[in-house]
Amino acid sequence: MTDAASRVRFSGKLRVAALSGLLIGSFVAVGCSKTDSQSSETQPSANQMTLNQPAMPTPVNTAAATTAPSAPKKVVKKRPTTVKYSDQTYGVSFLYPRQYSLKSGADIDSASGLMDFVQPGGVTAVSVEVPKDSYPGTDFAAAFFRVNINKSLTEAECGQFGPSQPLLPGQDAVQPAHLALGGLEMEEIETISGEETNQADTKYYHLFQNGACYEFALGLSTEGTGDDETISPVNREKVFQRLGTILASVKVKPQTAPELAAGSATAPAAQGSVVK
Repeated sequence: MTDAASRVRFSGKLRVAALSGLLIGSFVAVGCSKTDSQSSETQPSANQMTLNQPAMPTPVNTAAATTAPSAPKKVVKKRPTTVKYSDQTYGVSFLYPRQYSLKSGADIDSASGLMDFVQPGGVTAVSVEVPKDSYPGTDFAAAFFRVNINKSLTEAECGQFGPSQPLLPGQDAVQPAHLALGGLEMEEIETISGEETNQADTKYYHLFQNGACYEFALGLSTEGTGDDETISPVNREKVFQRLGTILASVKVKPQTAPELAAGSATAPAAQGSVVK
């Protein structure tokens, strides 16, 4: 075989080899493109399957759901600090501290507080007593708020006060002062009797209404103990301030003409009620 034939044959082999390489490359390229196409086609299907799957339910805390509701809190009602007293006979009502004691009729110690009317005929309707241990370490003996009624006095006589204690030579009688309290027009006077260590200090207030003279007495008595330095004088102003809160709450209900005619000159025993 000549050199030319060898070259031709070699060139033909090269051509076949090149063509084969081209075909192989084409097949590889086609295969890759098909693979990529199939991958891209199958990917949405996988995503679609994922989206179409039902969502898993959220677990429920059965222990919290079955917990019984808490019991309602018990409301404790506090008792009011004051008590209301109403007198059906005389139409008098007032408020007084719950810790004070209320007395009426034969339970009232008439000697503990005198009336200060210019004429006899008065009766005590009700009395509120302050506890004896209210002011420890002092010379405090007793204190009270008292309602007296005198139906035999005129309006002019109701504005006057009787001499609760004899006047000394040259001593003038104490003149009453006018007081407007809670819509009530009253006359006021204060009397002090006894020695310095054992005194009775009383303030009287007169009000004419329903054809009768109403007397409200605020009383304080002291009792000395000699040279005992542990006992100090009670603060009288403070005691009268507490009694004054009762007086400030007083109300007198107006009575009609038939009710006034039903009453006698001597007032009957009071019929009071306490509202707790």
